[in-house]
Amino acid sequence: MGDSRNNRHKNTYLVLIAAGGFILFERFIGFWNLAGLLLILYGIHVLRSGRGDKKGYALIIAGAFFVAGGPLALFIGIVLISLGLFYKKSKEFHQDDNFVQKQGLIGNLRYDREPWVLRNMSVWHAIGEMRFDFSLALQEEKEVTVILQGLIGTLNVILPEDMAVSVEGSVQAGSLNVGGMRKDGIGNRVVWQSPGYEGADTKVKLIASYLVGEVNIKVV
Repeated sequence: MGDSRNNRHKNTYLVLIAAGGFILFERFIGFWNLAGLLLILYGIHVLRSGRGDKKGYALIIAGAFFVAGGPLALFIGIVLISLGLFYKKSKEFHQDDNFVQKQGLIGNLRYDREPWVLRNMSVWHAIGEMRFDFSLALQEEKEVTVILQGLIGTLNVILPEDMAVSVEGSVQAGSLNVGGMRKDGIGNRVVWQSPGYEGADTKVKLIASYLVGEVNIKVV
């Protein structure tokens, strides 16, 4: 059972990364119209076979976007690769299926207004803002890993000074501020952990990664 789940997760992120790479590759060498045409033909086939109108129309619309090409095609390729890498990282850090996983394209996510349950989780979005206040968190397990990943946006995190936390933060283009250590520009990365982390009874590992944006992780 465990092997089949592992294979399923592995196949998911491999397909996403391959699809994103294909889109980018095809876009730059000029064969984008072929990919769009294939999607349109497959969408028509789905409609004719009666296997689902929504799926068929979605494939046709996606194919039309691919034929149109341009910046949208580039964005779709980047989104697919990012999502694939997100699934891969989630599987690496969460060894079983006992974790919360959320994905979204555009929107805001807030965990800073009322008490919330802190458990293993992975969160990804393409564009938007995320806010987490760990002083309001109720930790269920002794060791918890939280992965926060996005393409374009802002991440604001508040960590209480008495919480044992290990942070890995990265922003490829933008600003990164972790525990008072600030980096701006390109290829920003900070690794930080609170005093006494290794010997603490309860621990939190926080991994924050953005392609373009602003990441602020404050200890109060």
